[in-house]
Amino acid sequence: MIMILVLPILFFYNAFNGNPLSKWIAASTLDKYLQDTYPNQEFNADKGFYNFKIGGYSFEVNKIGAEDQHNYEFEVTGFFRPTVSYDEIYYANLDEPLIEKWEKEVAVEIQDIFQDIKGVVRTNVQIEVLKGSYDPETDWNKDLQLEKPMYIDVLMDAKQLSKRELVEEMKKMQSHLKSAGYTYDMVNINANLFDEDSKDDQGYVKYASSFTEGQKISLRDIEEYNQ
Repeated sequence: MIMILVLPILFFYNAFNGNPLSKWIAASTLDKYLQDTYPNQEFNADKGFYNFKIGGYSFEVNKIGAEDQHNYEFEVTGFFRPTVSYDEIYYANLDEPLIEKWEKEVAVEIQDIFQDIKGVVRTNVQIEVLKGSYDPETDWNKDLQLEKPMYIDVLMDAKQLSKRELVEEMKKMQSHLKSAGYTYDMVNINANLFDEDSKDDQGYVKYASSFTEGQKISLRDIEEYNQ
């Protein structure tokens, strides 16, 4: 009887506060990550705390010997296979001007590749490249080495598409990207209904979906929202 009462309490306590063992494992995971990712630097990490919002542990880290003792945030998530899911040092070292330049160039290129896709309104792309990897004036081409495969976001006009038609257009997108030799992490699709009297150019989501390079796309991949 006591165990029946105690177990739920322990479960909820762990959900909001973590426990000493998982905290130690998270700290060890972070330490190994820092050694492997930044082998020529030394760091101080605080004791960290359990962040129930992410279901893991948050730490603050600074570089030993650095003039600017800035604290960088790190997050470790995952119970059975904990991993560093957020590295502020990495994001601080992204080449934002070059990323912005390339994202605009890629979006134009992909928009052209999708010119025969029914209902496409706008294409956005997210890419990541570190400072110093390329000259700031380098123009985009798909053979450049990115830190991670690109993420493509496509906004479509749902008034032009039935659910089945959307599936077929997504298959065409997938085929076009393959033929053009693109490597990507995911293509996210929002097919929206637009109010002509509204200034909000995002509209209202009617269909939402996504696909990866090798995915077999079907009706089951489409989520429909009723307005």
